[in-house]
Amino acid sequence: MSEDTGSRLDQWLAPHGDALPIHADTSDTAALVSAAGWDVSAEGFDHIGRAAIMVLDWRDGVPAGIPIDRLAQDCGLLVLVELDAVDQADATLAGREVRLVVGANPALIATELHDLVVHLRTRQASDSSRDERARLAALARELAQLAERLGTISDEQNSGSGQGLADHGLDYHAEPAADLRRAKPPAARLIRQLIAMRRMRDRFFSSELFADPAWDILLDLTASRLERKSVAVSSLCIAAAVPPTTALRWIRMMTDQGLLERRADTKDARRMFIDLSDVAFRNVCGWFALVEARGGMAG
Repeated sequence: MSEDTGSRLDQWLAPHGDALPIHADTSDTAALVSAAGWDVSAEGFDHIGRAAIMVLDWRDGVPAGIPIDRLAQDCGLLVLVELDAVDQADATLAGREVRLVVGANPALIATELHDLVVHLRTRQASDSSRDERARLAALARELAQLAERLGTISDEQNSGSGQGLADHGLDYHAEPAADLRRAKPPAARLIRQLIAMRRMRDRFFSSELFADPAWDILLDLTASRLERKSVAVSSLCIAAAVPPTTALRWIRMMTDQGLLERRADTKDARRMFIDLSDVAFRNVCGWFALVEARGGMAG
């Protein structure tokens, strides 16, 4: 990590005097939070009613008897989990402001805590200027990208690989094909073939080079809707083809934007399903219709 990068992280992540009080469920969890650059105000559950943010370590599974109802309704939660416990943790904390981190990578803990703090402060400061809220949101996005890359670099260094930071190009936003949004849905088989083709690229190039979780999520949910299959949160994380914590962040953002919808599993209260919204489904179908009108996948 360069000295400049380190100083930027310190500036963004270092706790301030007016920092929101962060509580941890155990001393071990508090140590993980401290290693990520944040101060912990208290440990255990004795004073959780005063916590603005509660950090829970559920990597060994979702424990029974956790006094979640004693937390203030507007308390933010950061929960460490393993992928096989994502569904139960997500369902258990439904309706709460939650950030799930798969594993205990300090860079990911740091960025998700920062995102949570920015969100809570922005919500509290409802009378602040629009420019300030936009600045905080932009800062959170930039931090998320940087911390995600730092986590990747850390993993690469541990495995002996030495790839550096890559520049990110500007996104191109095309005008939607409004006349094609009522197009006939494509065959689910065609979508699955496209997904398989996207995964085949990973055999020849670094998967990070083509990371596009939003599109992978949209494709998988479109195919699943046509197949009349329900998709759990953990399954969608796998379909996104990015690290689980990154996938969870994208699922949350896409849900906030109205592209995805959450649905309880009526047969298992420990699980939530993710559905494609009707608007998103029509838009994906419109894209396939436009591609077909211009010659199809091979055109």
